[in-house]
This record gives sequence, C-alpha cells and structure tokens, in this order.
Amino acid sequence: MKHAPHRVLALGVAAIGLWILSSPTARAAEKHGPRPCSNATLKGTFGFYRTGIIQFGSGGLSAVGILTFDGKGNASVVQSVSRNGDFSYDEEGSFTYELNPDCTGKGFNDGVEFTRIVVVDGGRGFYIFSESAGNSVHGVGTKISDD
Repeated sequence: MKHAPHRVLALGVAAIGLWILSSPTARAAEKHGPRPCSNATLKGTFGFYRTGIIQFGSGGLSAVGILTFDGKGNASVVQSVSRNGDFSYDEEGSFTYELNPDCTGKGFNDGVEFTRIVVVDGGRGFYIFSESAGNSVHGVGTKISDD
C-alpha cells in the first residue's frame, strides 16, 4: 500500500510538534509563565503623557508629567496640562490604585474610580484610559526610576 506524500509529511510535522511540546524547555515556560501583578508591581517614578477629548468633544486635553507609585496602592502626580488650549503648569495631586493579578487595575480619587490601568513590561510601563463626565482620555507611562 502506498502512502500519499502529503499524509506522511503531515504525520512527521505532528510528531515533531508533539516532541517540542513535551521538551523540558516548553514545560519550564509553561510552569514559569508571566508573573502575576499586585500593587507592588507599580513602584517607582514614571514619566507619562495623556491626551483626549474633554466635555463631550468641546475641547482637547493633553498633559505630561511625573507619576510616583509607592507599591502599596498610593500615587502622587505632578503634571502640566492643556485643557482646550488653557495651560496649567505643575498641578499636583494624589490618588489610590488597585492592581489585579492579570495586571489590569483601577485608579481612585476620593474613593471614586477615575481611570483604568494596564501594567506592561513587568511593571516598567503602563497604559491608562479614563472616560467620565464627557471626557475620554488615554495615556502611556514609562518607568524612570525605582524610587
């Protein structure tokens, strides 16, 4: 009985795939997958920018600044902001945050959620998104130091 060349090739590829998946390296990668996040994942000082639309599209928002996370759920910010062309420099504030094991989280101002967070690159960066009271703002932060 003759075997079709494509059937023999498919069986060979499947066998190689099973061999690779059963290798110690593949099992180690499975066992030591991504580390879960916690509030401690965001610790240090980050440079950030954010941009978006404020008050139901009536104007733009852009900001740059420094965010400092303490790794325990508290953060402080100093930023320069343009709201619909009106500039404000060195605005200071603080907020709290909570991170989930999947590296998503929330930021709170006086107990009220104001932003969603996704931590990336093992805590060396984050993405933020806020949408409330007619505002839609997104941003990116990159770690400057571990302080």
